Amino acid sequence: MTTLYTACAGNLTLAQALVQAGVEGGCALLTAPATYHIARVHAGVCETPAGVVDLNPVFEARVFTPQVELRWVEAGHAVVLTEEERLLPPDFPDRLDPMRTVATLSAHYLVWGHVTRAASGWVNLRSRRVGTLALPMANVTTDAVRLIAREYVVTDEIHGNAYVSEERLIGFEPYSAEGAA
Repeated sequence: MTTLYTACAGNLTLAQALVQAGVEGGCALLTAPATYHIARVHAGVCETPAGVVDLNPVFEARVFTPQVELRWVEAGHAVVLTEEERLLPPDFPDRLDPMRTVATLSAHYLVWGHVTRAASGWVNLRSRRVGTLALPMANVTTDAVRLIAREYVVTDEIHGNAYVSEERLIGFEPYSAEGAA
């Protein structure tokens, strides 16, 4: 059985949430009206190979390390999810009841494109449909990459039905179709 802990805060800019949430070195998925960024968090700043990302137009963010995920929306609401209660940020005052699971499931999402280049801790994936994506990861020797997530299964207290109640992003990993089921 795994327990998922959650802390919330309001009235935070994305920059403030990045500093307070403990996601240093993590990957940021940043949604803005005219663009989508995949960045690495360093000292409260989101960086891509092209430079620092302007966070002002971002209206939604999911930022994750293997231990913690931060979710933030433009209204200033931020939520941190983790399996380690000690990693909850002290500046996030609201705590939800711990989610006690009956199981966790691994989820994998294939990222668009084929690996074209890897350098300086980033890998480029290219496809005709999406163009080029730069992901913050090193040592990729495969042709593809997938996003790893963990799903948290709980049971309904009244009926006993099991369902996925939450999902937390974990990271990216190299992927090879050889040997995949």
